[in-house]
Amino acid sequence: MIETLPERAPGADIALPADVLAAFAAFRAALKTRADVTWGEHCSECAYPACYAHCAFYTPRPDFDCRRFEAGFEPVAGADGLHRVRFRKWGKLEAQGPTPAMPAERAAQRARRAGRWAALIDAAPAPYMVKRSLSRRANAHAQARVAPGAQMRAEAFAVETFASRAQPFTLTILNTGLNTGEGGGHGGRLFQARFEAGPGYRRALFPIASIAAGVDLSAPFLVQIEPVGEAEGVEAIFGVCDFVTLKADTGVQAATQPASSSADAKPVKVVVWDLDETLWTGTLAEDGAAGVTLRPEALAAIRMLDERGVLQSIASKNDHAEAMAALNAFGIADYFLHPQIHWNPKSGSVAAVARALDLSLDSVVFIDDQPFERGEVMAAHPIVRTLAHTDVASLADHPWFELPVTAESRKRRHLYRQEAERAVAYEAAGGDYAAFLRGSQIVLTLAPLQAADVERVFELSQRTNQLNFNGTKFARAEVERLMADPARAALTLRCADRFGDYGLIGFVVADLTAGRIEDFFMSCRVQRKRVEHAAFAWLAQRIEEKGAMKGRGAREMRVAFTATARNGAAIAMLDELGFAPLDAGERRRNIAAPFADADIVTVRAPVARGRARQKAAA
Repeated sequence: MIETLPERAPGADIALPADVLAAFAAFRAALKTRADVTWGEHCSECAYPACYAHCAFYTPRPDFDCRRFEAGFEPVAGADGLHRVRFRKWGKLEAQGPTPAMPAERAAQRARRAGRWAALIDAAPAPYMVKRSLSRRANAHAQARVAPGAQMRAEAFAVETFASRAQPFTLTILNTGLNTGEGGGHGGRLFQARFEAGPGYRRALFPIASIAAGVDLSAPFLVQIEPVGEAEGVEAIFGVCDFVTLKADTGVQAATQPASSSADAKPVKVVVWDLDETLWTGTLAEDGAAGVTLRPEALAAIRMLDERGVLQSIASKNDHAEAMAALNAFGIADYFLHPQIHWNPKSGSVAAVARALDLSLDSVVFIDDQPFERGEVMAAHPIVRTLAHTDVASLADHPWFELPVTAESRKRRHLYRQEAERAVAYEAAGGDYAAFLRGSQIVLTLAPLQAADVERVFELSQRTNQLNFNGTKFARAEVERLMADPARAALTLRCADRFGDYGLIGFVVADLTAGRIEDFFMSCRVQRKRVEHAAFAWLAQRIEEKGAMKGRGAREMRVAFTATARNGAAIAMLDELGFAPLDAGERRRNIAAPFADADIVTVRAPVARGRARQKAAA
C-alpha cells in the first residue's frame, strides 16, 4: 500500500507490454498472504528537521515533506497495484514493520479502498490544511497496524520491478532493526541484499529465514529500497514489495530468480578478513599472541581462495605490529595484501584495500564476526558483500567463490606483489613514467589460441569488465569454437617484464582481412603500460599485410564496441589509441597513423600458423 497524501500523484500513462502485465498479474494471483506494508518516499541522507533548513536538495512537497521522487508514487493507468517511481538524488522507498499477515485478496481490497479514499481527499472542495489532516489520519490508521510483537508469518520478502532501460541497474533492500530508545539507530542489526531492475520484468524473493537471522522481525523495523550509487534519473515500476506467502502448486516459486542473482554473480576478486574471533579464536589485545588460535576452517579457506585467484587482505581493529607478528607466527602473513590494521572504522579499511588493489568495491567480500562491523561496512558501501564468521567453513561451496583453479589463478597474489615492486621502481625513476616503462623491459607475446589456453580465456572473459570492448562473457564452448574458425584470428596476449610474468592477460578476435577487431578484452593489470598501444600497432601492421596480399590497400581499421555500465575505461583506451566513433557499435582509425609509445613494448608474435615466429617492435 502507498501512503496517503493531500494531493495525489498524477497517473503514469504507460503502455506496458502484455507479457509484463501478465507477469505482474500471475504473481499477485500466486500470493496466499501478504503483510501489506505502507510505503512512503524518503531520503537516504535525511537529518530531519535540520536538513529542511540547510540541505541544498530539500524540495518541499505540498505537505512540506521532502520530495525525493519526481512525482511521488505514480499509479500506472489501467494496471491495478503498479506504481512508477522516478528517483531524485538520495531518494528511497521506506516502510515500517512488523505488520500482521492477511489474505492477499483482502490486502488488495484494502489497497483499493485506500486509493479511493486518497482520491476523495484530493478532489474534496476543502482547504489544504483539512486535506492534510485527513491524509495524516489515514496514514496513522495504516501505521496502527505496525504492532511490536507481531509474528511475520511469511515465506519471503518479494520485490517486483519493471524497467525499460537496456542496461540493468542495481537496487538494494535494507532491513534494519530499530532501537526505539533514546538516540534511535539500528544497533548494528541489519539484513541487506541486492537485486537488479531491468531490462524488463524482474522478481526477487528474499527468504524470511535469511532476514530473521539478522533482524528481530517481532520488534519495530524499517524496510528500505534504494538504487545503488547515484539515484538521480533512475526509474522503475514497482509491483508487489511485501512480506508474502505463496499458494501451493502455483509454479511461481520455481520460476523465480534467486534474490540478488545478478549482483551476487559478479566475480569476487578480494576477501577482506577480520582477525579476532574470525580468522582466529580469542582477542589479541586481551589474550596476546599466545592466547589466540588460528581456526582450521579459516586456514583451509585462505588456501582455497588463494588457489582460485581471490586476493585477500585484512581489516582489523588491533595494534598493527602485534597483529602482523601473530600472522607471521601462524605462517600466513604473506597471503594478505595491503592489510589495514588500526583502530579506524572498517568501512575505511575496506575502501583502502580496494583502492590499493585498483579493484571496485562490488568485487569485495568482507568477513567479520560482529554484526555491528558488518553493518557499518554495508551502510558505507552497499555494494560490498558481507559474511559472518559462521560462513567460513562453507566458503569452498559458496556460489560467490565458484571460480576455476588455473595456473593464472594460482599466481594472482604473486602478480600483485610484483606490481607493488613496480610501484617502488617507479618512485625510484623520479616520476618519469616513460623512462620507468622502458626500464621495465616489457614484452608482449601474441599467439594463436591453443587448447591449453581455453580455461584461462574463459576465466578472463568472466572477470574482465573495464577493458572489455563489448562486455563479452564467453562460454567455454564458444572459446573452443574460435580455435577452429578459419575466418577469424583468435589470439592470446601474454605479458612479462623484468619484475616477473603477468601471464595471459588479454584476448582478441579479429577478421584481419576485413580490417575489423570483433572482440578485445584485457586485464587491468597491464593497463597504462602501453601494452595496448603495442598490440594495436601490431594488429594494424597485420591488417595492412592482409590487404596487400589481397591486392588492395587497407586505409583504416575498425573496432566493434558496445558500451556497458562498466567499460568506461575501454572508451578512454580507444580515445587514447585514436579510434573515433563511426556509428552505433563501431569505431575506426586511420591505419597509417602511428600509435604513440608503441615502441616501448617489444612484441613477439607468429605471423600465421606454419610460418616462423617474428619479433617486431610494434
